[in-house]
Amino acid sequence: MTLLEALHFGRQRLRSAGVPDHEYDAGALLQYAADVSMAQILGDPGRELAPEALTRYLEMVGKREKRIPLQHIVGETCFYGYMFSTREGALIPRSDTEHLVEQALMLAPERPVRFLDLCTGTGCIGISFFLERRARGFRDEGILTDLSEAALALAEENAERLHAEVSLVHSDLFDGLKGELFDIIMSNPPYISLSEMETLMPEVKDHDPRMALTDEGDGLLFYRRIAYEAEEHLKPGGQLFLEIGSGQRNAVEKLLSDKGFTDISCRQDYAGLDRVVYAKTRRI
Repeated sequence: MTLLEALHFGRQRLRSAGVPDHEYDAGALLQYAADVSMAQILGDPGRELAPEALTRYLEMVGKREKRIPLQHIVGETCFYGYMFSTREGALIPRSDTEHLVEQALMLAPERPVRFLDLCTGTGCIGISFFLERRARGFRDEGILTDLSEAALALAEENAERLHAEVSLVHSDLFDGLKGELFDIIMSNPPYISLSEMETLMPEVKDHDPRMALTDEGDGLLFYRRIAYEAEEHLKPGGQLFLEIGSGQRNAVEKLLSDKGFTDISCRQDYAGLDRVVYAKTRRI
């Protein structure tokens, strides 16, 4: 089978299986399986695939047909310009969350800070923030927490892979951080309501950890807990950055306002959807 034949084969199989972005995914799987670039595929379409590469490709296409996420099949994904290892056990990093990192970077003080990434998953938020700040000359201290041991193990692996000197702590939100204070707290907590779970694509519903997706309620449980507890862990003027889901802006902003946070605002993503709510503590 030639490269072009393999590409067409994969696209057809994935399209028949109802896979979103089937053209892109077939090309990505072929590149990983055959260790070629898309430019090589298009520039030399008649090149025969080596037998072992063809076997890998067919196996990968078969997994994607079953709606196993592309990121789990290839074992990595790009987030904020960095390659993160991915596997079941932690939420797959998605581009929407890059807005949280970017907003925190825009508003972070021009000095070394102590920051916290709650519900870290793969570590993509905290690690990307640390690396970007280090590139700007700041020697920040970062702590990444998660309740899932599997997620923490993956975050530690990614920190080592990307040479990010951050600390990993097993904790249910702030429970393992008694007396710890931070300049910045960031989080992409579970925010999908129980009623929304069945509407998710199979790639998300069946392969992202359920505990990273939903609070099994109205989707606001973790925002309530963070709003209630965060002030005790923020230094004077400390900043809080939260990714939110569709339609949650007003509720999250009210939770923060009721707890005395100030300068509450919201950043939209490129689709114009409310994505990141951020605020400052009034604590002095």
